Amino acid sequence: MTHYLKEYARLNTIEEMDAAAEQHVLAHWDEMTKSDRQVLDVIRRYSVKYGAAHLKHGTIEAAIGKSNVTVRRAIRKLVNLGIIEKIHFIRPVMSGLGANIYIILPYDDQGKMNGRDDEDKPHEDEENEQLPADEAPLSKSLLKSKVLNYTSPTESPKLSTSLFSRMKDLFAKTIGDTKLSREFYGIHRAISGRMLKYDIYKDDRDIFEDLAYRALTITVMATKKKAIRNLPGYFKGVLDKLVDEAYFKDIFMLFDKPVERFYCP
Repeated sequence: MTHYLKEYARLNTIEEMDAAAEQHVLAHWDEMTKSDRQVLDVIRRYSVKYGAAHLKHGTIEAAIGKSNVTVRRAIRKLVNLGIIEKIHFIRPVMSGLGANIYIILPYDDQGKMNGRDDEDKPHEDEENEQLPADEAPLSKSLLKSKVLNYTSPTESPKLSTSLFSRMKDLFAKTIGDTKLSREFYGIHRAISGRMLKYDIYKDDRDIFEDLAYRALTITVMATKKKAIRNLPGYFKGVLDKLVDEAYFKDIFMLFDKPVERFYCP
């Protein structure tokens, strides 16, 4: 049985993929940070078996020791530079976004996306978690050539990617009522709007949308376990917590020493 990730491969061999990754890094060295290169290397290393990687943000975070926000920014930059392609993966049961699929693009094919970013694939919801122990990092010599079977993916209907549409879809498939969608979307806009007005967060709109959808998924799942009187209030509390963890969790690590140890002139 052909593994589903092989359907996404854009390069025929591991050698070609490694060469493309190195060429991308060299071409965009000044535009990329160390974190960007680390994220690319993780994607490359997880792609050696099937030519594409199915990864959660948490897996990448753990691999490079960086925050969720740093990983998301790096992925967005790699996509914008035409180094990788990101495909949102839809969980058939949960009707929500699962781990994304990442494909390293050929170096001479930068920016030529084939419109598959928002398509669903009818295969099992699994993640490519097996990383070969002897896989060398990006800066090492290229691996021996190993052919990756390439199969052209079957095109499927595109799914709406707007946050409001995704919220409506989730409500419709779980609660059966979409009337709350606008109120929940308004809560997201209020919370994200307070931060997006600052220059440091102005490019993080997609991060806030991902957090809002994640908060909605948690809220909907909570209704299956207990009765929630104020569903919008519950959603707001979950979203506030996710935003705090994504953006401010690392800040508190700076203050893990007693106050008296700080020097105050």
